[in-house]
Amino acid sequence: MPLSSKDLEAYLKLRRLNGPITIRGFQRLMGYSSPGKAERVLKRLERFGLVERARSSEYVAKKDLPPELASYVIIKGIIVPRTLVYAVYATTAVMIYTLLAEPPAPLMVFLTALVIPYWLESLYSLTLLKRIRKQEH
Repeated sequence: MPLSSKDLEAYLKLRRLNGPITIRGFQRLMGYSSPGKAERVLKRLERFGLVERARSSEYVAKKDLPPELASYVIIKGIIVPRTLVYAVYATTAVMIYTLLAEPPAPLMVFLTALVIPYWLESLYSLTLLKRIRKQEH
């Protein structure tokens, strides 16, 4: 079964919990009506390498993302590509420099050319994240 956005949401809630949780506790945390659904989600997260068993009946979220998600970072519970953070930073720096220094046009073209690859890579990473969510295991 593919990794869905609900699975990622469950993983992020487990990370915020910052400790082991039982199947019943996870059921309550997620608001599921049955412990069977909670167990299926936990097992799916375990297959994707996002959680591990702490004890026979407890699960804990892994702090390190699996290799497929290593180029992403979690900010305020949202998974974003690292390159998006770099793109926003670089774009902001170029804009502030442009407003304060009023550089000549050729320099602006050069600075813009430096920022564009970050945005292209960010779009590619977002597409890849979508594919990871839909990937069959």
